[in-house]
Amino acid sequence: MFQFLSQPFAVRLVCTDDTGGKPSSAAHIVRSSCPSLYRKQGTHMLPTPYLFSGWLQTIFLAQCARKRDKLSDITYDRELLALPDGGQASLDWYPQRPQCASAKESAASPLDLAASAPVAIIIPGACGSSREYSMRCLARALCHRRRIRAVVLNHRGCSNTPVTTPRLHSADFTADLHAAIAYIQQIAPNSAISAVGFSIGANILTKYAGEQSHACPLAAAVAISCPFDVPTAFKHASRPHPINSLVFQPAFCVAARSYANKHRPAIQAGSANCDFAAINRAKSMHELDALLIAPVSGFSTCDEYYREASSAKLVPKIAIPYLAISSSDDPLFPLKSIPIDDIRANPWTALALVSHGGHLAFFTGLWPRFWYIDPVLEFLAATL
Repeated sequence: MFQFLSQPFAVRLVCTDDTGGKPSSAAHIVRSSCPSLYRKQGTHMLPTPYLFSGWLQTIFLAQCARKRDKLSDITYDRELLALPDGGQASLDWYPQRPQCASAKESAASPLDLAASAPVAIIIPGACGSSREYSMRCLARALCHRRRIRAVVLNHRGCSNTPVTTPRLHSADFTADLHAAIAYIQQIAPNSAISAVGFSIGANILTKYAGEQSHACPLAAAVAISCPFDVPTAFKHASRPHPINSLVFQPAFCVAARSYANKHRPAIQAGSANCDFAAINRAKSMHELDALLIAPVSGFSTCDEYYREASSAKLVPKIAIPYLAISSSDDPLFPLKSIPIDDIRANPWTALALVSHGGHLAFFTGLWPRFWYIDPVLEFLAATL
């Protein structure tokens, strides 16, 4: 413990040193506008002392998923988004959707944003939702601290969103994000749009930004705990490990099986012949991906699905300001899954790497709070 408390916790910044003088490069934005990530004397992320490992950080995050406090106590304005294939996603706005917003160009109250206020899309991870503590904390901070309207894109079947087609959300599927952005452009034509993705949501966002490249309509993107190289990351996430085998995998399987059984009629209406008896016996993320997600998504094998889902290969094509935030002790997605060389080579991309943040947790302070919120707000505010 003494060694842990006495060692430095410097934030490692990975980005190109050759920005070509572009003020829109990720390196320039971070160095000029993100003091939580870059100072000449160095920056640090000091983790909560009693959450001194990646597993402890990650488990604590799971335990406070439904927590409510002054940093997270918000009420969403929900609307259902009809998708081109007949499916549905839900959009949870905070404080409210643009159609309900004041038309004033300036407003005194944090809850009374101008109609042209910038919008930040928050994309949860697998089976995640707007109800999670981390989503609510970020949504509130965006609005109250930076006057940015937040909207959480709940995946198909998540957070009481109906499943109306056999298509489920998956790590490779960017069409729903594309549809959500197009819809927001339609209802908020004068608003700059950015996005923040978490875990699988970060992978979807990274993949989308690379696919769109110079045509990407987003002003900026932030990816938190992104798997990048999905075959490597998911193999590591399913490895034998006491905490993984006794805590994470069982918890994930319970959530995934519940999701599958709840939407069984819609899934069985499709062409994929899913074996629900096997699904309900599955004991790992890999088994569930092979039995459910891969066939429903049109892949013949789980390995094919993982290869297609990987966002790492698209990092060189990203052409908007992009910041990845990851931890060296992420117990699910290892450091080797991050395409560090490609991030360093692309002037549009940067990586902030901390030593102790776990998966999606990044708790700091004696009374744990999310360290990454400050870097996210700084980066987005500099680009909107």
